[in-house]
Amino acid sequence: VESESGDLVLSRDGVGVALFSIDKPLRDDAADAVAALKSAGLSVSLASGDHRAPALEAARALGIQDVHFGCTPEAKCDLIRSLQAAGERVVMVGDGINDAPVLAAADASIAPSNGALLAQTNADLILLGDKLRPVVTAIRLSRATMRIVRQNLAWAVGYNATALPLAVVGMVPPWLAAIGMSASSLVVVLNALRLNRLNP
Repeated sequence: VESESGDLVLSRDGVGVALFSIDKPLRDDAADAVAALKSAGLSVSLASGDHRAPALEAARALGIQDVHFGCTPEAKCDLIRSLQAAGERVVMVGDGINDAPVLAAADASIAPSNGALLAQTNADLILLGDKLRPVVTAIRLSRATMRIVRQNLAWAVGYNATALPLAVVGMVPPWLAAIGMSASSLVVVLNALRLNRLNP
């Protein structure tokens, strides 16, 4: 039987005869990853199947205020759906078998490579290794990618809206239009290459 503190109690005829305290250490970089996510403007929540005491202890160590303990997979899915209904986009990180349906319900989901195979099957991304810092890198990279995509689209629309009418009415010679189109493509490529600076 699991006690409220998360320890396991061995009993005989309803009488406890042994207490097993199981240590569940946090990942080495978990606290740093949570701090980096917060500094990036994200809200971090902990949804755990553990009892109140171990869940709150883990949350304190990680600096997480929003804690949900004793959660079944259904309760975790309900939590995600309530956040989505409020307009939030949810990224779920989980490594257990019970996390599989929750990973599938999130907008984006991440599982470490040393987690349960079922969790990895339902995740959108799989972390190589046991570190959580790549989660922060992935979010920053995705934000930068979308920012550059918008910049490139704005450039392409602006260039074509200006250059094509001039070429059609003959104000721009064909050779200059060809050079301009190649230069425009080069600008887009060079802008996209700026993402390389975000590699850890």
